[in-house]
Amino acid sequence: MANRKFSLILLSHDLSKKVEFTFSRAKAKALLAGLVASFLLFNGVTGFVASRFVGNSDKAQLEAENQALREQLAKFDTKIKSVEQKLSTLAETDNMLRLMADLPLLPEDVRKVGVGGTAELLPPGPFVPEAQELNDILNKLDRELELQKTSFREIHSKLDQNAALLEHLPTLRPCDTGYFSSGFGVRTDPFTKKATHHDGLDISAPRGTPIMSTAAGTVIYAGRYYNYGQFIVVDHGGGYQTAYGHLHKILVRKGQKITKGMVIGQVGSTGRSTAPHLHYEVRVNGIAVNPMDYVFEETDSFPGFADKAQPEDTEPGVDG
Repeated sequence: MANRKFSLILLSHDLSKKVEFTFSRAKAKALLAGLVASFLLFNGVTGFVASRFVGNSDKAQLEAENQALREQLAKFDTKIKSVEQKLSTLAETDNMLRLMADLPLLPEDVRKVGVGGTAELLPPGPFVPEAQELNDILNKLDRELELQKTSFREIHSKLDQNAALLEHLPTLRPCDTGYFSSGFGVRTDPFTKKATHHDGLDISAPRGTPIMSTAAGTVIYAGRYYNYGQFIVVDHGGGYQTAYGHLHKILVRKGQKITKGMVIGQVGSTGRSTAPHLHYEVRVNGIAVNPMDYVFEETDSFPGFADKAQPEDTEPGVDG
């Protein structure tokens, strides 16, 4: 049994030739082991070569994707710089508007919108420095935009308040026509010829000339009042009141809400008056002040009682 032989016979295609190999059992085992080893080695080499080829292909694809991502990040960087420039322009506009609204400027350290504590990180995954930097920049831009929106809301609110205040300040001329026949301050009373204090302005104008409220408010008096004749008093809030005397006709009633520039009466000569004119007063907390201090128009262009000749056939209207 130990000397048992194995034969390997090879025949040609047409069976005309025959080759026979005879092996001992030991040689047959060695040959079989060699064949198995050769097969395993071939498969191992083939697998290694294939894996190297596939690995190189994946690596090339990853490099191409990374390059595309870098190009996208570069484009984002350009856009971010543009947004940062626009935010800088908005900050300059914000400073200008805050000055106009009488608000303090935002300190530079506030505009930096820094954050404390642990930095916000990207979601779990491969760490990409460019992506982390982009994330930090976008978070900072978001904080800057929120700060700017808050500031603009504050400015808008303050400007609304200022507009309401301006609407209730007596900044208009009460008559579009006419000329100043007597100013605010000490003067000679036309009736007594004594030096007395005149609490308002006298504006001479033809009878029936429209009289406008110089600010928005509420009529608190409308009727005849001693030497003032037909008389209107308007309360504008904040301690401001205006008064209109010697009217020919009153066109509003007590308690009526009126707007700035609204016609409330007509020039007349009722009460203690020498001729048709409007006696106009501005009172602050009950004290008469010079109305010209509140008129925003160019007063140099107004016809004045001191340097302008009165119109022909028109008597200067003043009150005592």
